[in-house]
Amino acid sequence: MCGHGTTIGGPLSHFKSLLALIPDTYRSRIGICVDTCHSFAAGYDLRSPSSWNSFMEEFDKEIGLQYLRAFHLNDSKTPLGSRRDLHANIGTGFLGLRAFHNLMNDKRLEGIPMILETPIDRPAKSEAEMATGKPDDENGVCKGDHSNETDSKKKNNSAKKGPTKKAKPGKSVMIEDKSIWAKEIKILESLIGMDTESDEFLRLEAELAEQGKEEREKHQTMFDKKQEKESKQRDLRDMFSTNGKVKGKSKASTTSAGKRKKSKEDNTDYSD
Repeated sequence: MCGHGTTIGGPLSHFKSLLALIPDTYRSRIGICVDTCHSFAAGYDLRSPSSWNSFMEEFDKEIGLQYLRAFHLNDSKTPLGSRRDLHANIGTGFLGLRAFHNLMNDKRLEGIPMILETPIDRPAKSEAEMATGKPDDENGVCKGDHSNETDSKKKNNSAKKGPTKKAKPGKSVMIEDKSIWAKEIKILESLIGMDTESDEFLRLEAELAEQGKEEREKHQTMFDKKQEKESKQRDLRDMFSTNGKVKGKSKASTTSAGKRKKSKEDNTDYSD
């Protein structure tokens, strides 16, 4: 749950309340799965070591780490607190690579299952593109889009690709490519013990961030517009002034001059 405002599971305190409703007899059968994208969308910042630790400490305080049974690993296409559950590939979204470095190096999570739910659709390549595609680097990061593969894998992987999805007019034909998950697993494993100030990490972080730059900018613009619109929406109480009169144009102010005159003379309220 990513905290849309009308759903359960945004604040961690919700889970505390839910667990309280479950008899102790069944507690051993209960577990909670944390989704990194959902948590970020609900307002939990996981990007710095301190904010990550704050999240984990709150989870332990409100729920108890004994109930943490799994993680869904997804970056986020939308900014912190957006309340939108839009998954992005690891390191390409607003969470960024550092959030996953925090997660992969947290000793409290050893033995916890972690499941990738990141997008694996990519534009289908023509035969000419397949023949000239650039190989991935040593970390599995694509040089361009997710479709590039090493020569040794091209024949084997082509048979493993998922079904082709029909494209909308003006859009590229998309196919499922599960090798994207394999590359992301390799990236996540490489983060264990990696120094965030090392050239290796900084290069990988920059490459992945560049891949998702256009998508992040698009969603940041949409988020900013939504925030601006919401800030202009008046609360019902704001529609009334301190003396109880309605602000702006009211029916009383748009009535005929004769009616206003009558109102003045007999002190009748024309609030209808």
